[in-house]
Parts: sequence; C-alpha cells; structure tokens
Amino acid sequence: MAAIITDDFRRNQARLLVNDIKASADASFDTPASNSNESNWPYRGTNRYSVGLGKTDSWPDNAGPVSEDAVNFVVPVPAGVKQEDEDIINNLFTLKDVTLGGVKQLIAKNPWTTGRKYKVYDSADNDAFYSTGDLYPCYVTYSNSVYICLANTAVDNGFTAVLPSTTAPFTNSSSGNYGFGAPVQGYVWCEVAKISADDPHVSNQFVPIKRDVDVDPAIDADDKKRSGGLISHVGIIAGGSGYSNSTTTITATIVKHDGTVASPAISFTPIIDGGGVIQRVDIRDPQNSPTDSGSYEFWVNGDAGSLITNSLALTDRVKSVNFTVTDTNGGAGARLAATVAPISGYGKNAIDILPTWFVGVNTSFTGTEVDGDTPELTFRQVCLMKNFTRNSDGDSNTGILDTLRSLTLNAPADPLPSLTQGQVLYQAGSNAKFYFDRFVTVGSTTKLYYHQNSNGEVNMITPTAVAADEIGTTSGGSQVSAGVSAITDGEYKSRIGDGEINGEVIFHENRKPFARSASQTEEVKLIIQL
Repeated sequence: MAAIITDDFRRNQARLLVNDIKASADASFDTPASNSNESNWPYRGTNRYSVGLGKTDSWPDNAGPVSEDAVNFVVPVPAGVKQEDEDIINNLFTLKDVTLGGVKQLIAKNPWTTGRKYKVYDSADNDAFYSTGDLYPCYVTYSNSVYICLANTAVDNGFTAVLPSTTAPFTNSSSGNYGFGAPVQGYVWCEVAKISADDPHVSNQFVPIKRDVDVDPAIDADDKKRSGGLISHVGIIAGGSGYSNSTTTITATIVKHDGTVASPAISFTPIIDGGGVIQRVDIRDPQNSPTDSGSYEFWVNGDAGSLITNSLALTDRVKSVNFTVTDTNGGAGARLAATVAPISGYGKNAIDILPTWFVGVNTSFTGTEVDGDTPELTFRQVCLMKNFTRNSDGDSNTGILDTLRSLTLNAPADPLPSLTQGQVLYQAGSNAKFYFDRFVTVGSTTKLYYHQNSNGEVNMITPTAVAADEIGTTSGGSQVSAGVSAITDGEYKSRIGDGEINGEVIFHENRKPFARSASQTEEVKLIIQL
C-alpha cells in the first residue's frame, strides 16, 4: 500500500541525519570501541561525514554555444545516477570533516514584511507553512526571533477578512497577553524560537532552529509555558452543506489536562457562506463583547470562561477538543479540528512544529589549510561524503585530506609549461589521458597532480611509472616531462580493496567555477531538503 510522506516523517529524517553527522564528529561515540564496531553498528560504516570540493575541468558549453564564463550559462542539474557519483569522487581535490557544530536543522526564512497577509497556524492544514495566493506562510522571522501566527482575522466583515499586517510581531507578557503580542489588524503572534545573530548557519534564505535546551538566549520559561494547551484556531476539514447562521450551532467539549471535562461546554460561532458551507469558526472568548478588539481566536484573559490563567496551572490547560455541529434545518457534513498547543508550549517544541525538514551543513576551508590539503584550485562541485576510509599515508591532520593523485616527473621541462587547470595531458606508452590540476616543486622533485573522470576527452587508464614514457600536451609530445618516476595516491583514494568506490556521495551541488586563494576562506553551506 502506498504511503504518504508526512511533515513529521520529513522532520524525523532531518533529525536522524543531523544526529548521525554529530555522532560521526563526536569522539565519545567511539568510546567504547564497540560503538563504532561495524558488527554492532552495521549501517554506520566508517562513521565519518566530510564536505568535498572538486572538478577543476570545465563544464561543457550550453547550446549556442554558451561557455561557463558567460552570465547566462546554466550549470548542469544533478542527475542522481551512480556514474555521476563516481565522477564526483574522481573529481575531488580535498575533503574536510564536518564538526559537531557544523550541522543543524533549518527552516526557510519568511521575513515579516509590512503589508503582507499571513496564514494562521492550523494543525489540520497541510499548506500552513506554504504560500497560497496572496497569503504567506503562518510563521515569520523577525528581529532574531521566529513567530507563528495564531490569529489573522479582522473584526470587520464577520471575521472573514484577512487584512495586511502592518505592525511587526512582538511579545509583552506583562500587558496581560501571556507571552503574545497584542492583537493588531487581527494578528496575534507567538514567539517560538530565538535566532543567534552570529550563528554561521544563518543565511539570506535559511535560519537554524535548535532544541530548546540548546537555545541561547532562550525564550522566558513562563512565556514558553503560556501557550501550552492553548486553543488557537479551529480548522475546517470539511465545510459541509446546507448550513445557515440562524440554525447552526457548534459546541466544543473540552477535556483539560487533568482528564476532566471543562464545564460548561463552549459554543463557537460559525461563519457560513451563501452556499451553506462553513468557511470559518469564530472562537473569541465568550466572556468578552463580540466587538472587543482584544480578542482574536484565542483565550486572552482569566475570566471564568477562559482556559488560560495567570497561575499557568496544568489543570486549566486544554488536552483535547471534540466538536458537535448541529443544524435544525438539515445542514450536514462539516468536520472541524482544533489547533491545540503542546502542553509545554510552542516555544518548547518549536523544532517539532516548524518546517524543520531542511538540514544545513556548514564547513569553512581556510586558505590551503595547515598542511596544504586544500590547494589553490578552482572548484565546480561541492559534495557531502560519508563512510570512506583514509589512506594510511598522509600528514597528522586527519580531519582534512588531499585527494589528488600525483606523478613524480622524470626530467621535467625547464621551464615548466604554463598549463591551465583542466587541460588534457597525454602519456606516451600507456595511452593515459588525464586532466592537469597543478605542479608542486620541492627541492629537485616536481610533482604533477591530476584527475580523471568519465568525460570522453580523458580516460581512466592509469599512467605508468616509466622513465621513458613522455608526458605531453599533445599525443606523443614531450612538452611537460620525459617520463614518470613514481605515482602517489592522495590521503584519500577514490578506490580501495579490489577496486570498490571509497565512500558514498549523499548530496552534491554543481556550481559555476569558483577560484580558491591561499588568502581567503570559503564558508561552504550545503542545504539538504528532506
């Protein structure tokens, strides 16, 4: 039977990925050693996640032709096939491990903007977190906080009109609004999360959402509790038909968190269109006047009919709501669902309520790194790798690895030719064709670093360490070197064992060429949508 991928499933998958990456970066996971033993944790493999940079060779021209240097060049879209993954691995020139703080769950930014209309948070609405028509998502980011909209109705027109929001969200618990901003244009906002201004995961498009215990600064503890058990909205699952304002009654049986039924039962006012369909439900506090501008779709005071009190007592908070819709004129078919806040409040559970099915991975490549493991090369691909092994030959910095193979040149040309990254070179004898990446000369030894992939202009033949097999820029030419005296693997080898690919590419992006420099830092941010 086919299954629906729910929002909760997506949140859970994001959390699992974040936790797995954090575990891979935490040395305590390997203590005791049985934690990382493959027989005990067969799906964790080598317990490692790293960000990789690669592809110094150019993208093929777009039709036209349009080269990759053109403003209107379109970078190839990932195909998601196995051959592409192998090419990504073969193109790598560096890998750097993701740290504990380098991964978080994110939400897409939805900045509060004056003049926009915002949806109300409705736990029965699959589209509450998405724009529909002129209505924007039910949450906003503003002034280093995240708010959800608990009401968006206006007093005019029978509470059916949604007006533009022109007053920014705010909270003021001392004014009697219990942690919510006072209603303005029918809008009530509840602060549910704080955003650290200096968090590297904050970008123009996304912001991180942390677990409550990790938030600094945190929302006031009482303000988080004040939304607990709050009835903030009645969602219409089905509007039914045949209803009229004069004959329809909506009764809510409310069960409190101590298991008792709130008495008396509360009646709500339906908003019914000309076709007899219930379009909306007005849940203003029945203790207030119908025109009270301080009451919008939530319980705002401590009156007898209210279910939130100054004491913040659990016994006064809503656990569940059951609706009975009756119509003496034969209306039928309406189904309603109440949005009830978690008992610990929206602020306590923001990561489980907001659309946190985005995972942000953040890694900085500083210059060429300590051991030169991130060379000054141009990259066009960024990837997230997992479950690979390190070549035992390498420097002491095991958290960042160089990945290119090198040829130790026998009698290199003097002076060395000025080659372009991604230029095709040839070796006589072996018939190997490969992409040039860079020269490195130490003392009397010159190494040529190269890579190969499935592009037709090169091949996967391994060059040979033969002193007489010339390296040239043309087939049979000797413009680069008289031969090769040694072939050396990088600290990461693309193939291990009997030739299997070393690791998995679980995410990658293709980009326009970006040239690295020893004097700059690349803060690489990957956004993975689950």
